[in-house]
Parts: sequence; C-alpha cells; structure tokens
Amino acid sequence: MDDKTKKEKRAEIFKDALDQAGVPEWGRGAAIVKQTGCSPASAQAWIRGSLPSDGERIVELCDLYHIDLYLWITLASRGDSLIADSMTEAIIYVKHFEEKTAFTLTPDQFSLMCLMYTDARKRDGIAGMMKVLTAKG
Repeated sequence: MDDKTKKEKRAEIFKDALDQAGVPEWGRGAAIVKQTGCSPASAQAWIRGSLPSDGERIVELCDLYHIDLYLWITLASRGDSLIADSMTEAIIYVKHFEEKTAFTLTPDQFSLMCLMYTDARKRDGIAGMMKVLTAKG
C-alpha cells in the first residue's frame, strides 16, 4: 500500500473517531485545538491523515477520541479478541479453581483472581494455592 493510500485510510479512521466522539464537522480543527492544545496546523494535518510525530500525542488522541491505536498506526486492528480470549481463559480457570477447591469466591475475589490469572507471572501462585487448598492431609 502506498503512502497516499495509507494517509487516506488514516484520515478516514480519524474522521470516524471524531464523528463518534461528537466533534462537529464544521470547525473540527478548532475543536481539536481547543481539546488538545495543539497547533491549528497539527490538527489539520491529522484530519488529512498524518499521524502525530510525538508518541505521547498519539496516545493522548487515542484516549481522547477512542481511536484503536493499532488500527490508526498499522491500519490493522488487533481488535478486542485478544482481550476477550484472555479473559475467557481466566474466567474458566478461576471457575475450575472454585470447583476443585470447593471454595466459593466472592465477586471481588473472583474478579481479582481473574486479573491475577491474566498476569502470567502470577499464575504459578494461583496453581500453588490450588495445590494447598486441595491437598489431602
């Protein structure tokens, strides 16, 4: 894909995000300047499909206008499937934890365990807890 096509696609992504955020089409550049403190030239460049040159500004705009960072930069979204798959795996694991240990978690405990499971460094700790709670002594 050539640079012109990439720029056009980025302009479309940015426009769609601004539309979804309720930024009026007329005076859009001025609204961006007011919301972000950028220069009018920068706002117009983003509207035309250029990416901000500063990484922090890219993140700020993605947060402000709910733009998919990967889609805007690479033109290919990672989508929510990675998050959904990870959380589904965590929920199933924690539910099995409850069943194997016969320990009923509160909703807060359940959600904390799911979050712990999504951190691969903490999974061994959860598995260790399961062994302790299911040990026949």
